[in-house]
Amino acid sequence: MKFDLKAFEEELKFLVNIDSGSTVIDGVNRVSDWFEDRFKQLGWQTRFVAYQPDHYGKTLFTWNGDANDLDLLIISHVDTVFPDKTAEARPFSIKDKRYMGPGVADMKAGCLMALHSIEQLEHEKRLNGNIGIIFNGEHELSCPTIRPFLEEKSKQAKVVVTTEPARADGSCVRQRKGILRYTIQFHGKSAHSGVDPENGNCAVTEMARMILRLRELDDPKRGINLNPGIVKGGVSINAVPDFAECRLDVRVVHMEDAVRLAKTIEEMGQAPTDPKVTIDVSGGITRPPMRPTARGDELIESMNEIGKKYGVQLKWTFSGGGSDASYASAFNIPTLCGLGPVGGGYHTDREYLEMAELNERMSIFRDFVEAIGNRQT
Repeated sequence: MKFDLKAFEEELKFLVNIDSGSTVIDGVNRVSDWFEDRFKQLGWQTRFVAYQPDHYGKTLFTWNGDANDLDLLIISHVDTVFPDKTAEARPFSIKDKRYMGPGVADMKAGCLMALHSIEQLEHEKRLNGNIGIIFNGEHELSCPTIRPFLEEKSKQAKVVVTTEPARADGSCVRQRKGILRYTIQFHGKSAHSGVDPENGNCAVTEMARMILRLRELDDPKRGINLNPGIVKGGVSINAVPDFAECRLDVRVVHMEDAVRLAKTIEEMGQAPTDPKVTIDVSGGITRPPMRPTARGDELIESMNEIGKKYGVQLKWTFSGGGSDASYASAFNIPTLCGLGPVGGGYHTDREYLEMAELNERMSIFRDFVEAIGNRQT
């Protein structure tokens, strides 16, 4: 049975035109409330998780049976990376057979795909088993409050998937890098750069030295990349800067590398080159690597067979980006990611969702959910 793509399009337009950047709390709440209402109409149970209204938007958990013994856990996220008023500046549009707009692919379409798939299976009485869905409201912030809940529910599930968008070439994701994030602050002593520079201790120089030491840890062949993505320091060109800050992003393939690098970065913070400069290191491992499993490969074969029914030859890839699927994978739960519709340009003003194959991708996902629920895989 085909999906009502006209209804899907109207609902996608409605959701994309709601600003729901992670820090736009009212917008995140509006989207989460909308999904809660739709699942309540299906008779599903719902609750909001670890809700801190002054800090983060709502994360919705909805389920149809035993929430502590899930045959399948679906993870989606309702927040985006875009600031308030973005949707007003460039609202939902259609161009060259693509849907455009902030969060259209990453991942409001994926959230809708999960909803429409469940609705269709419920209306046709084809859904069995215990299914749970998390609509994460703080995904783009690396889950500061709900990570324990994601891990708890993952451990209670036999299979975990995400509706993150498929890659631009149509590939789904079977493996991802892990992520470490750090804020490193350097505290020196200010002085006039012309009158008495010898009385100063330069925080920026110490930061530069540490960045060079950090870059020596790069190992592309092993999948290790360190990026000092944001640096700042100093207030005047003629003053020795007494403060500097570096925000560091680290990507790894292997969990043992994440643990080793975390220890190394902490040790660097305790041993500045200039003993008169102090270093404060905060952060750690925010997402473990998502690793393939034998059971996961069996699920991939099942999805591939479903894809053939709809004339789609599914492809699978390795991605350096982060995903909530990593939390499940850390416990050796069979996990697949990027099962949503095909899109690209994520986190930019060029973000798009392909209209081609939309019905087929949604049908593949729906049939996969049905198979898991009926224990047919």
